[in-house]
Amino acid sequence: MKAPIMKAPVIRPFAYLTLAAATLASCAAVETDHAMSFCESQINEGVLRAHVEFLSSDELGGRGVGTTGDVLARNYIASQLLAAGLKPGAADGGWLQPVPIVGIQSNVTTSLKARSPNGTAAFEAPTDYTAVAGSPDATAAWNEAEVVFVGYGINAPEQKWDDFQGVDVRGKVLMVMNNDPSTDEEVFAGKTRLYYGRWSYKFEEAARRGAAGVMIIHTNESAGYPFQVIQSSHGRENFWLPFEEGKPTLAVRSWCSDIAASTMCRLGGHDLDALRARAEKGNQPPVPLGVTVNLEIQNDLREMQSANVVGVLPGTDPQLMDEYVVLTAHFDHLGIGKPRGDDAIYNGAVDNASGCAGLLALARAAALLPERRRSMLFLAVTAEESGLLGSKYYAEHPTVDKQQLVANVNVDGLNVWGPTTDIEFIGYGKNSLSDVASRIAKARGREIKPDSQPDLGLFYRSDHFNFARIGVPAAFFKGGKEFLDQPANRKRMKASYTTVHYHQPTDELAKWWNFEGAVNDMRVLFNLLIQTANADDAPTWTPGDEFEKLR
Repeated sequence: MKAPIMKAPVIRPFAYLTLAAATLASCAAVETDHAMSFCESQINEGVLRAHVEFLSSDELGGRGVGTTGDVLARNYIASQLLAAGLKPGAADGGWLQPVPIVGIQSNVTTSLKARSPNGTAAFEAPTDYTAVAGSPDATAAWNEAEVVFVGYGINAPEQKWDDFQGVDVRGKVLMVMNNDPSTDEEVFAGKTRLYYGRWSYKFEEAARRGAAGVMIIHTNESAGYPFQVIQSSHGRENFWLPFEEGKPTLAVRSWCSDIAASTMCRLGGHDLDALRARAEKGNQPPVPLGVTVNLEIQNDLREMQSANVVGVLPGTDPQLMDEYVVLTAHFDHLGIGKPRGDDAIYNGAVDNASGCAGLLALARAAALLPERRRSMLFLAVTAEESGLLGSKYYAEHPTVDKQQLVANVNVDGLNVWGPTTDIEFIGYGKNSLSDVASRIAKARGREIKPDSQPDLGLFYRSDHFNFARIGVPAAFFKGGKEFLDQPANRKRMKASYTTVHYHQPTDELAKWWNFEGAVNDMRVLFNLLIQTANADDAPTWTPGDEFEKLR
């Protein structure tokens, strides 16, 4: 097995990453209409590749939360922001916003045993299911807990949808479907997944109702990735922000395979497909499966600290300089985990060393501009892979008043497969950012498109979501799919990333990576950020959007 190397790395002297005072002076002298082009040219393959090479190297050990790699990554990002000419933006005047983290290593000590009058069945982790603690207790258990099928596990009054129908589910284990209803365009936005479809919502709703736990039925179609992602992501130490006193929690949070769920239903004399078809009708009462389950988990708990990296480019307009345009990218990944072959380092090159590379390149380019009306905040966040924790902490403890945050664009994975004619804009139409992006792309012969996989609910799955939750117009910049060169081959390569390499040790920088697409995308994003910073009016939510009322 490839051993993780955790020695302090030698930071390469990338001459082209160092901002010289002479460069700043020369840029300031360039006419404004040429300054953008000059600064834009600094976003190039050499810069992006160099950042990815370091951040995804074995020396950083997969950038797991609370590890040496975590410290090295955030210190590297801070040093690059300093070299680019940014100012530290944390509350204490430094670069790092401390983020308190609770680590819980859940050790399943027994099989998941199901029992009914028809017999018994045993399920093994992680083949059939995964289970993690949902509270900071030394032991988590289901003891003869009754299993109840609760459809999608959703209560949405505005959609006239209630899977609970007033039934008391306290102390019960809820078996729920992934995603949200998607058969009717008039219900839950059709195939576009809303927050109700996210696992985080289902756990939150079950906890509010006093349930003992949840088993989410995994299917590749409903999740958008194979069960191996669940296995690799949750069969390890999980991280939380400190638990709030009195806030309801679940004893156990679990995902199970479709086969395991079907077997458990049959044990109780039920057909899973029939239950699912019934649930699609809406407002159906929960169905007790006639099955009880037993499970015990021993938890090892520890407190630690990670940090977000905060850099600021002050605005130059006295009227607008107290408003901030925010760019985010998460720097964490999964650290050292279950080996694949002889490799146990989850390097996270695409996810999200590439996004951090984009953030650093954009910060450097923006700093070269002689002026910008609004301030710009470059935020590299921790613990995204653990539930968007770093961005959640920042949204709850912003370094400036949250009303001063006028926009957020997030980068989570760059296009490393080749140039495209399109860019996918996650959150298209939700706020005015997509209109501005569309105009910029059109002027370059490109097209901004809505999310091509709305059923995956990507708007609720990365760090921009936490900004939207506090009312900040937010979006997620994502690579397109209409490749200019060898389109069929490029599409296959991109698709294989999700099915083979996503959240696996094979997410590594390769010589064949084609950064032309990433460069083109980041230059469009650069213009979007600058135009947003310089506009007379701040971005707004589209009237009637779910987040409009929060602003």
